[in-house]
Amino acid sequence: MTEEGNILEVQDLSVHFGHGEGLVKAVDEVSFYVGRGETVALVGESGSGKSISALSLTRLAPRAAVYAGGRVLFNGVDMLERSERELRDIRGSQISYIFQEPMVSFNPVFTIGWQIEEAIRLHRKGIDAVGEVERLLDLVQLPERAAAAYPHQMSGGQLQRCMIAMALACSPELLVADEPTTALDVTVQREILNLLADLSQKVNLSVLMITHNFGIVADLASRVYVMQQGKIVEEGSTKQVLYDPQHDYTKQLMAAVPRLHPVKS
Repeated sequence: MTEEGNILEVQDLSVHFGHGEGLVKAVDEVSFYVGRGETVALVGESGSGKSISALSLTRLAPRAAVYAGGRVLFNGVDMLERSERELRDIRGSQISYIFQEPMVSFNPVFTIGWQIEEAIRLHRKGIDAVGEVERLLDLVQLPERAAAAYPHQMSGGQLQRCMIAMALACSPELLVADEPTTALDVTVQREILNLLADLSQKVNLSVLMITHNFGIVADLASRVYVMQQGKIVEEGSTKQVLYDPQHDYTKQLMAAVPRLHPVKS
């Protein structure tokens, strides 16, 4: 079982691709946890294994992935031992994802409102889906008229807000945000980050933030795990890692990606 207060505990997770001389250990005995209502960052460059780690929480990694060892405990139950049918019920309703390219997450031929309603109808029977869409759009600071818009009619920032509304449509306990602001300009990034921080408090949402940007870490996360080549190379409180990094890789990441503003004391 997970320790009291932790919604997620990943224990010695290993995810491999290929075999023999071509074996790639994309995730190599990685361990981390997320407390209830806590925002935790998993930081690393592209190819470090952070996104595969996130997708593996609900076995969404590519089909070629082999879950070679470890456990993923969500509310005390190992996700790696659940059936595909059980996982389908958990994805979206208990663990939701938002990604860096929201356009590919929406069907271009249906309105935003219809697509959010569909998610609600699939997972929350008997609820007023139309009214819930209005509530969700208001929660992410979009006007009611956004429900009638098609994805191509929205700006990048608006569409990312819609993606967050979609992720929250089924009242998940854990939100996994995989590089949610990478494709946005700096001003819109700030708006989305502020929104995520506000929502995590309003709805007591646990958040696992996947990013390469230590500016995002400074703003949102209480704790940080740094990944390199499939392994966790450093972990600690945000303040500790930002002000007193121990690993050379962490120092390189911080030098390459300037923070948006200093972490709060």
